[in-house]
Amino acid sequence: MKTATLLAIALAAASTVAAAASLPEHHPRLLVSPANGIVGTWEFQARFFACASGQTLRQLRASSVFNAGGTMLDTSTDPTATRGPAFGTWTYDPRTGRHVAQMRLYRYNPDGSFAGVAQIRRTLTLSSDGDSASGTFTGQILGPHDELLAATCGEETGVRSL
Repeated sequence: MKTATLLAIALAAASTVAAAASLPEHHPRLLVSPANGIVGTWEFQARFFACASGQTLRQLRASSVFNAGGTMLDTSTDPTATRGPAFGTWTYDPRTGRHVAQMRLYRYNPDGSFAGVAQIRRTLTLSSDGDSASGTFTGQILGPHDELLAATCGEETGVRSL
């Protein structure tokens, strides 16, 4: 009885390893859950607008890296003298099929002094092939003592770049 059970376990393990080995290496997302579909490097086009009127305030490009396990990094075409990199986390909601990322970055005045913090909440939906995304974001611009200076709203589209 023990020998038959051990043989069955060994055969199951061997067939699992053989099946995994036959998957193409160039497509690592084959074994990824829908939650991890966002993992990778992305290029986004973002439009910031007045939350009340929808009037465009500015546009920029951004690069975001979403890591397995729910962490993320972001930078943009804003001058590096005026903002640091953004660090954050992301989650996946299987009920909506959306990813929600929350990030925070330091802001600087033109003279290099600390201007405060920006906190941003992004809601993203991936395309069916997982290589493009679209979504909206909201944020808060905080002063050096965490006082609320402004609210921000926007929309973004992106493509997987790596």
